Amino acid sequence: MNKSLFALMLCFQISFSQNTDHLNTVLKQLKIKKSEINLELFTQKVLPYDKSKSVLVFPKYASEVSDDYFVADAYVLVIDNATGKIQAKFIGHNAWTSDAVRLTAISIDTGLYLLNKTTRGFGVRVSFANNSQPNPYRENSLSLYITDQNTLKQVLSNYTVSLYNGEWDTNCAGEFEESISTFNMDKLQNHNLNNIIVTTKIVKTKSKPVKDDCISKETIKKETSKLIFNGKEYK
Repeated sequence: MNKSLFALMLCFQISFSQNTDHLNTVLKQLKIKKSEINLELFTQKVLPYDKSKSVLVFPKYASEVSDDYFVADAYVLVIDNATGKIQAKFIGHNAWTSDAVRLTAISIDTGLYLLNKTTRGFGVRVSFANNSQPNPYRENSLSLYITDQNTLKQVLSNYTVSLYNGEWDTNCAGEFEESISTFNMDKLQNHNLNNIIVTTKIVKTKSKPVKDDCISKETIKKETSKLIFNGKEYK
């Protein structure tokens, strides 16, 4: 076997083992069984600005579970990579509901959320979608977290950063709207945290059949708003 390929496989195996160990260690500390969480939606990521720590996120079932419905508590944890010990945690009770609009993905966002000179946050993005062809719906929301000593604080809750929906005849005629928001840190502060400038691009599309063709018309506009920290959360 090629030495570099063997090394790559070994590295992958070690990494996979460490990931499993972290989850097992965390669940043991929380006294939670694996059967009580949604393993498919579990995610973790090393913090790039503090590589001795990782963020783990998973939904813990808070209701009966069926193929098309569950309610879950949001578990967001910061752990020590060497030991797997939980250093800070946030639990959002009944935070996520998956039904006709399904919870499809959870990801950890370690972008440059520099909320002041000494405070950098991280985000958790949650995606939802339905299965309707004539009435499609997709949404991605962002929550922001900061560590304060041994406490993990949620300073922004489920802010919609992208949304796509519409209605059409599944052939041509219909209307769709898509919005995508981006964040930039403001120089101005409130309660010691920077304001967040939100720039949103909104694209509306109308389609209709014309003779043997399908003609679409698109309109684009941009909106700017601010999220301001009120001492507890951004609003």
